[in-house]
Amino acid sequence: MTVRIFQNRNLFNWLVGIVLTIGALASFGCNDKLSVVGNNLISDTLQLTSVSSTDSVPFVIGTSSYINRISLSGIGYVFIGKSGTTEAFSLSRLSVPDSAPELTIDNFVSAKMLITPSTPYYAYGDTIGNQLSFTVYKVVKVWTTIATPDTITPDFIDKTKTLATYSGIIPLKDSSSVISFDFDRDQVIEWFNLRKQYGNANDTLNYGIAFIPNSNSNIIRRFASGAVGSSDSTRFATILITYHRPNATDSTIKLFSAYDGTYLTTTAPEDKYITIQGASAINSNISFDVSSIPKGVAIHLAGLTLTMDPSKSFAGTAGTDPVVFATFVDSTSNNLVRPYYGSRLKDGNGNYTNEYFFPTLNTALEGMIRRNGKGTITLQVQNSYYQNRMDKLVFFGSDAVDSTKRPKLSIVYSSRPKF
Repeated sequence: MTVRIFQNRNLFNWLVGIVLTIGALASFGCNDKLSVVGNNLISDTLQLTSVSSTDSVPFVIGTSSYINRISLSGIGYVFIGKSGTTEAFSLSRLSVPDSAPELTIDNFVSAKMLITPSTPYYAYGDTIGNQLSFTVYKVVKVWTTIATPDTITPDFIDKTKTLATYSGIIPLKDSSSVISFDFDRDQVIEWFNLRKQYGNANDTLNYGIAFIPNSNSNIIRRFASGAVGSSDSTRFATILITYHRPNATDSTIKLFSAYDGTYLTTTAPEDKYITIQGASAINSNISFDVSSIPKGVAIHLAGLTLTMDPSKSFAGTAGTDPVVFATFVDSTSNNLVRPYYGSRLKDGNGNYTNEYFFPTLNTALEGMIRRNGKGTITLQVQNSYYQNRMDKLVFFGSDAVDSTKRPKLSIVYSSRPKF
């Protein structure tokens, strides 16, 4: 889908001027005597008005941010790591084959855990230090593919025994190789013997494994995983097991993750700012009061400007997204969800500024005016990056000390002719 939005607010301002000029000419022309065909029509009463946010009439009256608890299972990626107050952990359910051999301490040779960084690669956090560290533990309670971060409580994970550990630097490039590290022998033997003893019934005894970031990790990395509905054979976690066969050479067998879930926890955002973040699912509400605009008007142009605070915003290796997304639930149109896109503005030299601009909020404002003059839009990361990136954008809110950085709304409207 191609999203067409204004790349420069100057174009919006130019259109405002054009609309007002046309309106003035139309009003002037309406003083002429009507033709015979038009004699039965009432004279045009079109009057265009342009208004903008001021300190006394701000239009944007409040902003608030919140964490939207969502499930990130089967999305094609998982996240592991820690950056500041944001942590990412993942669960993986491994499938033990029906033909599993009987394993013992005597015939067991080795078990290697394999995970693969995503392509394209993505990292969030300290990309200079680039230290990823995590521990693998056993999951001891059933979890589902619709689980959310708040439902995976500490009692789901047995941290009394370490199954595997990893600490290292994964190169920031697409050609990063598979990450391999030793996996616990006794846990593998237990899984295989349960399968031999109970068959498929032992699935209730194998809830999977958890990848938990360690405190010395300063980065969050994205790894490849299987996506629901995809024909891709990619799997997040693979355990390669080598064992002795009687009177034969060593043999290998693989355990693959059947499904994976990734969960992110972070501190609650400050309400005085407008904060959005992808996989952490932080959204923001922007509340409007346009009750000073008369009912029944037609909105011709409506543009909203948000100013980013670069000191509080943080992007991963994919860079800052120049497009953000907003929705408005129009209760006057059967709760229709109306989508809007805003783009990051550029200066005269083609360099990005700290301003993002929504040029076409017409339908949202008309819906508010039809109701009681008040309404809210929800701001978030655009859909294509909502689950697979963690970039954090923070904008100044309606109470910013510097009033020039507060959200600004500009509107051009006209009164509808009365017949």
